[in-house]
Amino acid sequence: MEVIFFDYGIEISLENGRYYLNFDEGGLVSRFRTIEITHEEAEKAKRSPKDAYEVIISFQNKERKEKMKE
Repeated sequence: MEVIFFDYGIEISLENGRYYLNFDEGGLVSRFRTIEITHEEAEKAKRSPKDAYEVIISFQNKERKEKMKE
């Protein structure tokens, strides 16, 4: 994986044309998580900490909805 962005607690990587966002989702103990994101989401996350947070929250909301369907 090639790291293309690293700032304000996030890392964006590119591998085989796919974008990945790595962030700490832990509370008291660090727990790093990597999620696949779109090119547009990668560009948004690079703009500011607020935009990166919105990308992460959007992913987590989608994930919660999927779990509720099960």
